[in-house]
Amino acid sequence: MEAINYYTSSHLDHTLSSLIKDSSIYTISDALGRIEYVSENYCKIFETNRNRLIGEPQKLLKSHLHSDVLYKDLWRTIKMGHKWNGILSETLNSGKTLHLDATIIPIQDEIENCIKYVGLYNNVTKIHQQNNELQTESIIDKNLLNVMPFHVFLTSKHGKVLNANKSYNGIAVSELIDTYIYDYFSFESFEIIKNNIEFVASEKVSNQFEITEFDSTKKRRYYSILIAPVFNELGGLLSLTVTIQENIKKHSINKDREAGRKCRLIYKSINVGIIVVTDDKGKITEWNKGAEIAFGYTESEILGKPLTVLISKKSRKTSIKELLNITEKIDNNQDVELIELHCLSQSKKEFPVELALSSLTFKGKKIYCAMMLDISKRKTLENKLKQKTKDLELFLYRSAHDLKAPFSTAEGLLNLLERDASTENSKVLDLLNTTIKNGKLLSESLTQASLITVNRKEITKIDFQKTIEDVLHLLSLNHNLKGINTVKTLDTSLEFYTNPDLLNTIFHNVIHNAVIYSKSPTKTKKPCITIAVKTLNNKAIIEISDTGIGIHKDNLQKIFDLYFKANNLDNTGNGLGLYVVKNIVEDLNGEIHVESRLKKGTTFKIILPNLN
Repeated sequence: MEAINYYTSSHLDHTLSSLIKDSSIYTISDALGRIEYVSENYCKIFETNRNRLIGEPQKLLKSHLHSDVLYKDLWRTIKMGHKWNGILSETLNSGKTLHLDATIIPIQDEIENCIKYVGLYNNVTKIHQQNNELQTESIIDKNLLNVMPFHVFLTSKHGKVLNANKSYNGIAVSELIDTYIYDYFSFESFEIIKNNIEFVASEKVSNQFEITEFDSTKKRRYYSILIAPVFNELGGLLSLTVTIQENIKKHSINKDREAGRKCRLIYKSINVGIIVVTDDKGKITEWNKGAEIAFGYTESEILGKPLTVLISKKSRKTSIKELLNITEKIDNNQDVELIELHCLSQSKKEFPVELALSSLTFKGKKIYCAMMLDISKRKTLENKLKQKTKDLELFLYRSAHDLKAPFSTAEGLLNLLERDASTENSKVLDLLNTTIKNGKLLSESLTQASLITVNRKEITKIDFQKTIEDVLHLLSLNHNLKGINTVKTLDTSLEFYTNPDLLNTIFHNVIHNAVIYSKSPTKTKKPCITIAVKTLNNKAIIEISDTGIGIHKDNLQKIFDLYFKANNLDNTGNGLGLYVVKNIVEDLNGEIHVESRLKKGTTFKIILPNLN
């Protein structure tokens, strides 16, 4: 067909002119898709000239590389007057395949008939090729994961599987997700794994242990399991990794050279975590990319060197003893724990690691595998947290004591004023007196809170009779205890040791609660507080009961929260008392329980261990 010259018609509006001007690769086609105009860059990427294209159907709009479904959608969209966008591909005569990010815009006349189509294109061939390469690499990575000699699960802190590196016991990864890892083991192993997951989640440290299972042929199998925490950028627990590997040191397995080559390729390619392999003399024979990044040595510089060159000189002697100790345990088939080492890079930079050591026999020779995790960030966060905690404890302790003096002085001055006060000023003085008492009570509560950390180390023999009497005497200075019956039942023939200040604070706050929430006495009945103590060989059981107003069942779980007040009958409370009691009991490794019935009363049961 003879080529024709095309001149942009004057009816094309300003919007179309701007689009054409701003795009370097574009075409204009008639209503049937025949090309009326092409840009110079379009001709270049299609390796042809304008005369061969003009008047011909737009091949890009019907390529063998795409399905009919795509083109049906394209033509339906533009014939309805809507813009279409997507990736279109075409194979050139040279065999080269082009991939274009295409936008087809319909041009309509006055009665909304599509009379032309403008095609704007962006050459994304390189990006498309890169995506294909990434997909190929992803497939290779998945294949490598499948040939790993161990299973790696990513779980929640409760053991729910979030992901896995490959199928387990014939169960696909997609079916493993959202199940619980415990469910794939015997009952005995279930309890061991569950307890270790809970330990790692609460303590936020890695842990390694072994379990024994029986396969379908009733043959005993030994497995080594490593559970490690995964932290977010702020040091909070994000998830757990559970690595399960058959313990080949306890039974022999056959390996061929191809399996060994694949395993070597895998651990060398892993750049998260540090893996160092040594021979039975402690000389480094292999290490992975993560080790190279952490220590800064090239493979040629480090292979054949002793493992000790990677250990900080300051702690080398102690670290070698620890390594020899766990090596001996491994050789004797004993369980080993994770250890912390201070390592030294080639640039003389020291950093802490958590190390798990395992061994296997390969071709009659014993080799050791040290898996390390750089815990520098975790240690920095821990040190910052410890320092902040110390600063806050010191601030609380000093503030509480600094507040006592001005409150005591103000209370003394107020007593002097009350002696000479007129009736007109008595209300003001009463208000001041209440305010000072509340402030003093808050100061005492803060002091009690500070005792939890400041004086926790002092342990003495306890005289429960004297402790309770002292508490009741102190409470009588601010409360009228004459209208309350106090019953003491003490069975304390066995000696009991604990921190006296902390114990005094427990009694003071619980009995104070019983006093302020007691019912008002009547002519026939007085409120009653019962204090019972019994000492046993290894613990003391304390029960403090009252016949007061009680606590609503919805509030029983909240009464130990900071600043929580079950009711507002007494405005002198500050919501610190029971919070302090709960923290003291937990700090002493004890237990506290509460039972209550509205209008009947409340009972606190406290169990404290004997610290003798």
